Amino acid sequence: MDETPADPSAKRTAAARVLALLGAFSRGGGSLNLSEISRYADLSLTTTHRLAKEVLEWGGLEQDCDGRYRLGRKILDLASASTDALRLREMVLPHLVDLHRYTGLTVHLAARDGADVVYLEALRAHPNYTGENKIGGRMRLHATATGLVLLAHSASEVVDEYVREPMKVYTPKTIRDEQTLRESLKIVRRQGFAIGSQFVTMRAGSIAAPIVNAEGVVDAAVGVVYLLGESDPNRLADHVRAAANRMSRALAEKPAPLDPRTIEFNRRHAGFA
Repeated sequence: MDETPADPSAKRTAAARVLALLGAFSRGGGSLNLSEISRYADLSLTTTHRLAKEVLEWGGLEQDCDGRYRLGRKILDLASASTDALRLREMVLPHLVDLHRYTGLTVHLAARDGADVVYLEALRAHPNYTGENKIGGRMRLHATATGLVLLAHSASEVVDEYVREPMKVYTPKTIRDEQTLRESLKIVRRQGFAIGSQFVTMRAGSIAAPIVNAEGVVDAAVGVVYLLGESDPNRLADHVRAAANRMSRALAEKPAPLDPRTIEFNRRHAGFA
């Protein structure tokens, strides 16, 4: 037996313990070790190890080369079963694929969840990538171009709340103070896109543009990651904005049969093609 009456997690049902384990990934940037999962989920380390192994085998978790866990594609697939999320991803996916093929770069679809960017889809040349901007990964809003776009189109009280918290610094180029962030958001709103150069690594930058839904609200963004010295961010910005405009038009249209490219993509990733 791995649980005793002294273990507070023993009082919870099996389902409650699994949900607590999954809920832990809303913290820590989406990448956690067993001790962190145990602490955030309020589970014993033994219980955490057992449950993590079971959920990993099911496909709900993934483990990187450092032994850290993150939510797996299966969880994202379940989350996308909601009507809004499913329609968003499937309506914009053909244009995301087109942008990826045209640029040959990593592209992603992102939404805001509290103070974080959450990546809903990511297309890249190297499928074994384990960084934060993979599907289901999280980054703080100020540290990414998609985050700046989403924050720039959020209500003023959202921005006010965000700047009260310390901003995580990754490189000397990362935005780190309220004044710089607010000035950056003004620029994003004015020019219609964001460029985040060397925010997370000194070797790369990102470009993002807003996706407007049928109600005229920006609740998602499309982004591209480029390597410094290999791409012109200003030229890429035109392609990213054009893709975002196509995605916005697709969301504004009445529901229609899925684009054949979306069907093909889904079948391939499900192992049917």
